[in-house]
Amino acid sequence: MKLQDAAIEVLRARGTPVVTEYELFRIIRELHFAGEFDGKKLRLTKYAPDRTRYRNIVAKLLADRYLRPDPDFYPESDDEWRRHDRNYSYAFVFRVSDVPDGTAEDISALLDPFCYISHLSAMQRYSLTNRIPEALSLSTPKKWNIHRDQKLAIDYAVVREGEYIAPLKQLTWPDTLRKRLVSLHKTVRSPVVKQIRGGFGRIAAVGEVFVQMLDRPELCGGMSHVIEVWDQSAETYFDDIIRAVDSAEESIIKVRAGYLLEERLGLLDSRVSNWADFAQRGGSRKLDPSAEYVSNFSEKWMLSLNV
Repeated sequence: MKLQDAAIEVLRARGTPVVTEYELFRIIRELHFAGEFDGKKLRLTKYAPDRTRYRNIVAKLLADRYLRPDPDFYPESDDEWRRHDRNYSYAFVFRVSDVPDGTAEDISALLDPFCYISHLSAMQRYSLTNRIPEALSLSTPKKWNIHRDQKLAIDYAVVREGEYIAPLKQLTWPDTLRKRLVSLHKTVRSPVVKQIRGGFGRIAAVGEVFVQMLDRPELCGGMSHVIEVWDQSAETYFDDIIRAVDSAEESIIKVRAGYLLEERLGLLDSRVSNWADFAQRGGSRKLDPSAEYVSNFSEKWMLSLNV
């Protein structure tokens, strides 16, 4: 059995509509070291796949039209690609021909292993808002390379000296993904992220979404809308919110959450009261970070109630 034929079977079994250069190379490399697939011996070269061998296999998969450059990243109308020699084996994102296409949520998660649905889009997913975001809100780590290095250490725990490894690259996103506007935010936060049932997409856990509302309310419909959401749903997700706020490093998150839960909603709990230790006397902290400071003030939480 040819290596490229085995790779096709693996891709078909995975059912992913797209594959990156990084993942495709991992498939080919793992097949090489397995030496067989589904009980069938593979026709292999003596040495592990290198850059040339990888691209030769990709070229064959492209020639057979099993793979093609993903149209959102390599559109046929792109002048740069028309001028190029069109050696698409150098592409980083491939569309798998016999797998049904995915949603923007699915594709984003497959192309960036650290990307997840966030902010207003996550609020909509959890039915916390009836607003329909114009663009799909996604988040990925600001220190992406640190996460990359951690993943490489896991994926390639054993590597022979001089052995080629296809790069894990952070892609430049197009304005639209599967005909949907996307808005990618880079964050220093490392939230709990969940897999979406029945798909490939990932989403911030619900407690983290409440934290995002206090961290970046402008990405969540504005602070007035955020307060409406907390008024309606914070009691339902009370324990999730407390866990997420406790994990937040930013003291202002704890102060804003403490005010909303305890002083505004009357949800009394020692775990919430403890956050008052993070209040700062004499400061200029505001409930809405984007609005002007006002004199209406919470004494306990030392917070300008500027909404």
